[in-house]
Amino acid sequence: MLSCTLQSCEQWSPGKEQVVARVENNYLYKKDLDQKFTFSNSSDSTVKATNFIDRWARKQLLMKQAQMNLPKNEIDTLERLLEEYKSELYINNYKSSIINKSIDTLITSDEISAFLSQNKEVFKLKAPLFKVRYIHLPPDNVDQDEIQRSFQRFNATDQHFLDSLSFQYFNYILSDTLWINKNSLTSRVRFLNQDNFDKYIKKSQFFKIEDSLGVYLFFVKEYLAIGELAPEEVFSPTIKNIIINQRKLEYTKQFEKDILQDAIRSKTYEIY
Repeated sequence: MLSCTLQSCEQWSPGKEQVVARVENNYLYKKDLDQKFTFSNSSDSTVKATNFIDRWARKQLLMKQAQMNLPKNEIDTLERLLEEYKSELYINNYKSSIINKSIDTLITSDEISAFLSQNKEVFKLKAPLFKVRYIHLPPDNVDQDEIQRSFQRFNATDQHFLDSLSFQYFNYILSDTLWINKNSLTSRVRFLNQDNFDKYIKKSQFFKIEDSLGVYLFFVKEYLAIGELAPEEVFSPTIKNIIINQRKLEYTKQFEKDILQDAIRSKTYEIY
């Protein structure tokens, strides 16, 4: 049982904290186990805790062996790397804290449009995009005529009506304000395939297709071809991140410059 194991191992460390294991002058405290495990009488928790203790001991022993047997020049190199890494951790965390408090993360639509306009080649489409609406109805649907009228007219009242009957559809796309790619389109619109794709992808044209599997209502609201400039809303999150990262970079450069100048003025930093 884990409780017996812990009882047999528990001692009081020099700092008066209860320990469960020791490797030379390194102690594993009971509080460290408490943070990792909720002790119970289950054999599973016993095994997990024992394995954790064994891993900790192996780590301490291997570290001791490494310090004893590695050449001094390698140890010196590792110590320098550790100091550099420690400094980088402190510095990067401090800079991130300052930057996150200071940077304005509000990006206006004008800024996004300007960035998109200045980087047109980067944001040209590599694949087509579509805005469509689509309903796949059972062939014997009793509301078919009314659904078709609302589908074609598609004002606010029609949209509410169509949405209220969505439980009758086999499948549907009623959010024709969202861009979707070709793969998503062909996977959701059942009658579309490679052979008839160009036939039905006609902007602002309504199609009604019928077959043994039902009735399909289909309308392409907008279509953007390969090479056209991507719509702002598609790349808006990416552009926002780019602009924010640019602000962070500029702020960081100025922040580091100001720190140096302040140190020179206060004579904290001097070059001899």
